[in-house]
Amino acid sequence: MKVSVILSTYNQPDWLEKTLWGYSCQDYRDVEIVIADDGSTGETRARIESVRERTGLDIRHVWHEDRGFRKSEILNKAIVAAAHDLLLFSDGDCVPRRDFVGTHVLHAEPGHFLSGGYFKLPREVSERIGPDEI
Repeated sequence: MKVSVILSTYNQPDWLEKTLWGYSCQDYRDVEIVIADDGSTGETRARIESVRERTGLDIRHVWHEDRGFRKSEILNKAIVAAAHDLLLFSDGDCVPRRDFVGTHVLHAEPGHFLSGGYFKLPREVSERIGPDEI
């Protein structure tokens, strides 16, 4: 089963990079990442390209101009851009566990959805985490 992971972001390239490193470490590898970008600057685009080159992740960057908070609109555009039927939604500042995608695939059923949560780390810990720790 192929999976499209849709990540929302807005001008947080450092956090997005950490999140993308998390997807590069997944046990389940048949994944594309679709970044739903609500108008970030070119710094985010450059970071995405850098991570794509270093990780080999299949990443699509769906962007629209910054005209205020339009997260739902860019998420809809990302859904249209997604290549696969199984869609996983998360945020560009949530580093996934190694088994995140695989667990969703294991429990996926047509016509159903799964919901999960996250563990919020203290900011100082989050800032120190890099690719080696992920």
